[in-house]
Amino acid sequence: MVFHHFTSMVGVIEEQTTRDKDVDGRHSHLKAEKKFLSNLDKHINKNMEEDTINPTEKIENLNRISGFGIGVGSLYLQEALGYPFLVLQRQCQVNNASLKYHVQPFSLFPVINKMHQRQNIGAFWKGWGSSGLVKGLTIGTEIVIFELCNVPREETKQENDKKRTIIHETLKGASLLMTLPFFSASLIDTVQTLVLGEPRSILTFFKDAFYRLIGWYTSRGHGRLISFYSLVLPSILYGVLRYSVKVFLSSYILAIRSPTKVETNNEQESTASMRALYYAELSSNFMASLLTDVMLFPLETVFLRLHLQGTRTIIDDTDKGYGVVPLCTSYDGVTDCFNTIQRQEGFSGFYKGFGALCLQYFVLGKEKQ
Repeated sequence: MVFHHFTSMVGVIEEQTTRDKDVDGRHSHLKAEKKFLSNLDKHINKNMEEDTINPTEKIENLNRISGFGIGVGSLYLQEALGYPFLVLQRQCQVNNASLKYHVQPFSLFPVINKMHQRQNIGAFWKGWGSSGLVKGLTIGTEIVIFELCNVPREETKQENDKKRTIIHETLKGASLLMTLPFFSASLIDTVQTLVLGEPRSILTFFKDAFYRLIGWYTSRGHGRLISFYSLVLPSILYGVLRYSVKVFLSSYILAIRSPTKVETNNEQESTASMRALYYAELSSNFMASLLTDVMLFPLETVFLRLHLQGTRTIIDDTDKGYGVVPLCTSYDGVTDCFNTIQRQEGFSGFYKGFGALCLQYFVLGKEKQ
């Protein structure tokens, strides 16, 4: 009986001990839970404080993304809408035997109508694929070169140092050098007629670029193919000059027309200000491109003719709008090309196809409104 009573007491003590352990476990669990919630609350409050301290950082990131989207969309529309007029312009520029110079845009309307009737809309989009490849290769090459040299692709307003400007333009020239064979080959795709039923493929484009680089294509006598390496220096100088003029004009126009940047914590005001700045940049780039194309139009005419001489390219007749004409020139170099155009075609010969450029920017200007 005493043993039974002792056993009962031990059981009660064990049960009480178990209950105490459960209570302690609950308390420790609650304590750990409170500690976790406290740390989580501190972390959330810390992030909220950081957002409160830097409210414009999030807005600026979103605006950068929206600005990038606006820029890419505008560039794509500009290339897509302007390409048919670029095809017309280049065919007029390289046609040394043409009697109609198409300096004014109105003279091009009958030619456009007849070309469309006989060749459909594809006549104005020839070379679109190779031209897009060249632009992609140019951008990719620039990214690689500038990243390797740790130099930003685009010049900023703070970069007023002449040394940095020279380095930047030198790297631009290096990227132009690496993509020049592809650009030279794409010119053929842009101006060659489709009437002959001999469409050029992408493989033909790469083959011509490779043969142009290694000097596989050679010709002698009248209308000889000018050596690619003799065109490297003039082409790079032209490309760097074009880039420098456009950057200068864009910066100058933007400095005049851009709104003053005001620091504000208001999200709506900041978004409106950034959007106005992006559209001001697009507008300044558009005006800079227009002025650059107008100023360097004669140089572009010489540049195109030298690259296409001796390639046996047949283009559309830009006088009648139907029929074809071969490219038959015999320039010895840049100076001879200038003198020959001046002597045989007059000063207006440098501006053949200028009307197509006017139509191009008229359409692009309407698209931007």
